[in-house]
Amino acid sequence: MLASVHIENIALIKNIDISFGGGFNVLTGETGAGKSIIIDALSLLCGARSDREIIRSGEDNALVEGVFTELGKETLALLAEQDIYPDEDGLLLLQRRLSADGRTVARIGTRQVPASKLREAASVLIAIHGQQDTQILADEQKQLILLDNFAQNSALIDIYRSEYNKYTALLEKRRSLRSTEDEKSFRLDMINYRLAEIEKARLSADEEDKLNAERTMLSNSERIITHTNEVYDSLYRNQNSAADRISAAINSLRQLSGIIPEADSLIERLTEAKYELDDISEQIQPYTEQDGENPLKRLDAVEERLEQINSLKRKYKSDVEGILNEYNRLTEEKDNIEYASELLEQLEEQIKEQTAVLNESADALNKSRSVAAAELIKKARETLVFLDMPSVEFDVEFTKKDFGNNGNTEVSLLISANIGEAPKPIAKIASGGELSRVMLALKNISSRGENPVMIFDEIDTGISGKTSDKIGIKLSETAKVGGCQVICVTHSAQIAARADTHLLISKEEADGRTTTRINELFGDERVNEISRIIGGVTITDTVRKTAEEMLSKQAQQTINTSY
Repeated sequence: MLASVHIENIALIKNIDISFGGGFNVLTGETGAGKSIIIDALSLLCGARSDREIIRSGEDNALVEGVFTELGKETLALLAEQDIYPDEDGLLLLQRRLSADGRTVARIGTRQVPASKLREAASVLIAIHGQQDTQILADEQKQLILLDNFAQNSALIDIYRSEYNKYTALLEKRRSLRSTEDEKSFRLDMINYRLAEIEKARLSADEEDKLNAERTMLSNSERIITHTNEVYDSLYRNQNSAADRISAAINSLRQLSGIIPEADSLIERLTEAKYELDDISEQIQPYTEQDGENPLKRLDAVEERLEQINSLKRKYKSDVEGILNEYNRLTEEKDNIEYASELLEQLEEQIKEQTAVLNESADALNKSRSVAAAELIKKARETLVFLDMPSVEFDVEFTKKDFGNNGNTEVSLLISANIGEAPKPIAKIASGGELSRVMLALKNISSRGENPVMIFDEIDTGISGKTSDKIGIKLSETAKVGGCQVICVTHSAQIAARADTHLLISKEEADGRTTTRINELFGDERVNEISRIIGGVTITDTVRKTAEEMLSKQAQQTINTSY
């Protein structure tokens, strides 16, 4: 759920903190108080295109932050696919900052991210639906996603996509093999040239590291010989060296064996030290003299070899391991070109077999969609009839198409709102009020597992009070049954009365500036606001009593549904 939102310097808002409750939340207030500003701020949080004109006059930047909590397993899994995780307390922070110079900075948790990444994460967490937001209604791809979500087809889709990826990989391989003979000849010449070039270089995986180490040694050969001789002389070669002194000390202690109690243990320790000294001397000795080859001549050879390797690395834009991998890839491609006819026959058979497998997977997905569509049609019609569209006809049309990432059928939701009219694509419904109800109906019956937070902006526009009450019922139902948090901006008393949390948006003047403020309403405060929505400026006793009855009725229904 969206636990809280912090907004700074956006339009009329100077600085406000909004705490949302679980379940059904409403925001009400007079026209111009700032309800739409809050929706704009939430849209920015979701990665919408920014406009510096939204920054409060006189300020340099604006900020909106949202804290999400109680994220479900499915939501956490979808976020994990984007490498996004809540903190140790289970909180996930989304933040967007706008500057007056047009720059924008987005953050998820403590990590700065591109706006596209913020938008991708927000799409998992929150969905905003305005009265004119018909995106889901106009986009058949989104309609298919809605149907699959309703049908709980995620496992079938994963299976299909796995087979589809195998299918497209085979098609791509065939396309590559079917290149023209001229292209094959040109490509083969280029491949042979590169293979010969890499073969001539005689690369090995560890050669470069060995050459770099040898170059370091050769570059310091004089220092190495000088200092290792000093060490070898001191430890072993000179008269009165450390080795000689230790040997003399051991002989002296042997004269005291049996006389002083520590003599034998000291002899043993010095003997071990002598062995260690001899071993060190033996290791240092090879560095004390120059090999037969002149080190400067050998250094030139090493440098030349390293430059040859680096030249290939620059050309192939890769390290030695990558060049060797490219050699293997080119060898395979050469074999493919030389044996294209034979491979094509094998490939055609593989494609035929994979097409059969893909058809089976697509058929299983289509069958599930067809069964779900029948149930969706039934539930959508029931919900729309409840929402005062008694003559509605709802249908789902399937159209066969070529295999794609989502199957081999397209889906179009069709509707007729009036008797005698044939169902048409859902986006062509003329009435805004009907669009709102269709969108709510679809969200109501398919919201489970979709977005944990759903925001509806003035969904009551253009509908009657009776229908508004029913919309309120469905919004509340979407929150309770659908298992998501619903936030609704409304001018309807019927909808507002059914909310679990009621927030009032108002504006006040201070120091010559207008500022938006927000308060959660309880008791009489809520009665007063419902009365204002019903009666406007003049609130009579009758209006107030109506408001009290609406809230009392809703409270009683809430108690009844909790048992």
